[in-house]
Amino acid sequence: MLSIHFFFRGMDSIISANMENAAEDYLSGIKEGKANPGNVDNYTVTQTWEAQTEQIKTYFREPKRFGVLHKQRKQAEPGKRPYLMYFLIKLKVEGQTYFVSRAFTRADASPLVGQNARQSRQLIISLSMGITLLLALVTWLLMKRLSQPVSKLTKWTHELRPETLKQSPPDFAYPELNEMAELIKGSLSSVNESMEREQKFLRFTSHELRTPISVIRNNVELMHKIQQKQSSALPDKQQEIFERIERASLTMQNLCETLLWLNRDETDSLVKQHFRLDELIDNLVDELRYLLKSKPVTIQVETQACELHESSVAARIIIGNLIRNAFQHTWNGHVSIQQHGAQISIRNHSTQADKGNSSEDQGFGLGLQLTEQLCRKLQWQYQNQVNSDGHTATLSIIPAHSAEQE
Repeated sequence: MLSIHFFFRGMDSIISANMENAAEDYLSGIKEGKANPGNVDNYTVTQTWEAQTEQIKTYFREPKRFGVLHKQRKQAEPGKRPYLMYFLIKLKVEGQTYFVSRAFTRADASPLVGQNARQSRQLIISLSMGITLLLALVTWLLMKRLSQPVSKLTKWTHELRPETLKQSPPDFAYPELNEMAELIKGSLSSVNESMEREQKFLRFTSHELRTPISVIRNNVELMHKIQQKQSSALPDKQQEIFERIERASLTMQNLCETLLWLNRDETDSLVKQHFRLDELIDNLVDELRYLLKSKPVTIQVETQACELHESSVAARIIIGNLIRNAFQHTWNGHVSIQQHGAQISIRNHSTQADKGNSSEDQGFGLGLQLTEQLCRKLQWQYQNQVNSDGHTATLSIIPAHSAEQE
């Protein structure tokens, strides 16, 4: 647009200069006594406005200012190029006023004008493309230089590990990015320290609790043996208290075992051995029947012979938690345990009146959470579906990657 503007400004300057030369030639012709000095090189030069041609007076009003070029175009149709141009200028030469006008047609234009215009247009297009490419290259280099530290920060953030948090962050070339890296490192270090403290607390607590729990369990077994030797039964009230202590000790023992296995650093170190899954389920059901004592609950157990090569301890903890949860939270209804191969399904049906009954809650929520985390760590497939009358828990002891390979 600037090039077009200056191109027309240059053409106007040339026409204005030619009109001024025509006025000077007109004045020289008068001095030399020429017969018709008013037409100089097709420029009409007059000393009064009334002496101008009728066409000029039709398209223009009498100019008031000196040295201002006036233009009018005549088009055959709107939007088409003009085929006739009128120019008018008011000049003062040697103290006298002159009006100079000229009508140009396409035929009057020199071929050099079109040629120069095309050359100028080609030069403008070439320069514009070159400048555009140069600006694009400079912008790309600048953006690349700016984005490299950000990409480096992103990559460093993805590669952060607990062991690398103790190292100082690299230099990212910009103070703002370095400050952001320090903030990220500080936040992750704080979270990692909190997690380490929680894991140490759980690990140490679980280890420390094993001793008093073992003492309680040993004394409970000793009480059973003493009762069997003496063939004497405790009063009903004392027997009820004794059974509560036994149930609580079993729950604590299972929770501690779950926490200990959950906080192990590696699951590959778990000892795997051959065991019968159906026998394990039957033993767990017999051990946990005390949870259904005095409850109108029926049990249906369907198992089939299945031998697995996995961690029997982990299987005992997880399946025991699921069966315990089903027994604890069924007060009047039915519990169904089905095992087909490595697939186990445990479902409890409770009556409407028993919904919301949460008495003697012995870790139902925590047990399910620990079971879910332990299954995820072992890569065992586990689902817990909430039904209108209870829960349905399904467990596949075969790891997910092994099932995909099969």
